[in-house]
Amino acid sequence: MVEAKKKQRFRVDWLIYIIAAAVLVGLLIQATRSELSRNPSVEATVDLGPNGFITIRFSTSPYPPLPTGTVNLSFKPMDSRGRTVAIDSLAFEYGPAGSDEPVGSGMAEPMSDNSGMFMAGAQFPSVGDWWLRAKVTVGNVQNEVRFTFYVKPAQ
Repeated sequence: MVEAKKKQRFRVDWLIYIIAAAVLVGLLIQATRSELSRNPSVEATVDLGPNGFITIRFSTSPYPPLPTGTVNLSFKPMDSRGRTVAIDSLAFEYGPAGSDEPVGSGMAEPMSDNSGMFMAGAQFPSVGDWWLRAKVTVGNVQNEVRFTFYVKPAQ
């Protein structure tokens, strides 16, 4: 009789451990997904001829961008292995979807920490879908990539 109680208790203990582990894994997955959705980046690849293909990772802060104030833009040029690549310059222009005419433009500046990232600021005066065209220059070769994103209403 005592032996039967030990087996039953053993199963209950393990069930509690399994439930606790499942809850912890679920919370970890939820926290990771929440963090990724807060600061997603968009990537596009540009062919720079003899310099090869470079992937530009683009993100905004805040994300999603808002129509009030300045939005920080960051560009990270990388090779196929995810390592930062040195580029000479990165110019950009942007406009609302449905129009190919830019409403703003600028030059992204390299960060002072030598991380290879380029930063700039932009203002998006209206809510909706927008495009951004980045012109990447390495040596005497230039090519461009295009990104699209949504500007969310300020709340």
